[in-house]
Amino acid sequence: MDIAPAELLKPHYQRVRHATYVSWQGLSLNLLYSQRFCCISAAYTMHTKNFNPVFNSYLIYIGVALASAGVALYTPLIVSETGKNFSGTWAAAILFGLNLGRVLGSYLGGRYPRLANHPLAVSGNILLEGIALYCMAYLQQAWALALFALLAGLGSGLSFPGLKNYLLKLKDLDQGSLFSRLAFAIRMGLVSGYLVAAWAPIHSLKLVFLFVLLSFIAYAIFMLYAMRDISRHEALQLSRASASKAKELSSSNEPLHLASDNLPASKLPLMFHLSNAVFWCFAIQPMIGFSLHIPKFTPEIPVSTPFWLAALVIIFFQIPVSKRAVRTRDHFRFLRIGYGCLFLSFALMVVAGQSAAAVIASAILLSFGQVFYGPSFDVVIARFSANSSEQTGKLMSQQMLYQSMGTMFGSLIGGVLFDLAQRLHLPSLNWLLLALGSLWMMVLSKHKIPDLYRSAKLSSAKLSTASASSNL
Repeated sequence: MDIAPAELLKPHYQRVRHATYVSWQGLSLNLLYSQRFCCISAAYTMHTKNFNPVFNSYLIYIGVALASAGVALYTPLIVSETGKNFSGTWAAAILFGLNLGRVLGSYLGGRYPRLANHPLAVSGNILLEGIALYCMAYLQQAWALALFALLAGLGSGLSFPGLKNYLLKLKDLDQGSLFSRLAFAIRMGLVSGYLVAAWAPIHSLKLVFLFVLLSFIAYAIFMLYAMRDISRHEALQLSRASASKAKELSSSNEPLHLASDNLPASKLPLMFHLSNAVFWCFAIQPMIGFSLHIPKFTPEIPVSTPFWLAALVIIFFQIPVSKRAVRTRDHFRFLRIGYGCLFLSFALMVVAGQSAAAVIASAILLSFGQVFYGPSFDVVIARFSANSSEQTGKLMSQQMLYQSMGTMFGSLIGGVLFDLAQRLHLPSLNWLLLALGSLWMMVLSKHKIPDLYRSAKLSSAKLSTASASSNL
């Protein structure tokens, strides 16, 4: 049977037509990705010109400074008034409730990250703190004051990790400088609040808490503006990176493999977090210890002297010390120095606690401990988050949780240790116990705590490598 030439060439024509169709389809796909990439690049370029990370960081710093001024303004007034009208126990209950709320807020922020990370949630938590504090001006019962202090602490514990998380999104700025400037802003706000509290009339608590409310409203507005701008910039960065990757894959005719975002999590050891809680447990002691010690043993100096000195030392030395820590890239050495400063501060009180000069020197050493420890620990946490699958907001919430726990129990332990020392007629017993505890933590910070951190970091790197290999 004869076959026509057209029938013989038909399969060839079909192959050519199919190849032509595939070529046009690939070209269309490339053009689509190119157009999308160009549009995203143009939008990214326009937004980048308008996006100023330094401006956004300073918006956050100003808001934090205003809120810190409000906290420093109301705290001594409400505590002294409560102690005068009710008892010292109820006055301590307000501080305990405030710190307990921060612990609960930090826990909830770690358990439900959107409560601590979404811009509207962060601003809402800030407003919760401000409104709860404002309501305290109209409360007449001590238990109600403690309850609203708990609510204010809850807002603080939920909002502060989110604040740190958005600071870390400013990738163009140095992490060490970000946190040192944050600490500087907090101290500047505290000093301003203490100055105002020195001449604020006691009978105008409503006026005081009105200022507190206004400061938190301004804080919430500044944070919301900065967070939304940072979020838009981050979204454009992610879209541009995604479009660029899709364009490369489509042009190379390779199948599109999406890496899993749910990498296995490697957590920091519990002991590492507990070391942070212990530091702040020790660091908060003088807030109680000095307040009780000075009137009894060194009445020639004002009770507020240690707090002024601590704030001023941190203001002048926080940023230079943090910059040096970043240059050396050995933050664990600075954590050890922080514990060492606590040890020297407490040891000086053991040796010469009845000398006014020793009390002043002890307060200065204590503030240097916070200068070396605080921002360095923040950077250590941030670097672990950058090299692991752990969410930064979740890690910051955990950090805030343990720090608040240390502050909460430290304030109670400080009073108990002072009463115990007076009951046993050993005026230096509380300082001796604190000195021994700081020395032990300084020893652990030499090898044990850094080894735990590096082991967790290495484990996280191995998990990430294994997950990336499985996606190839």
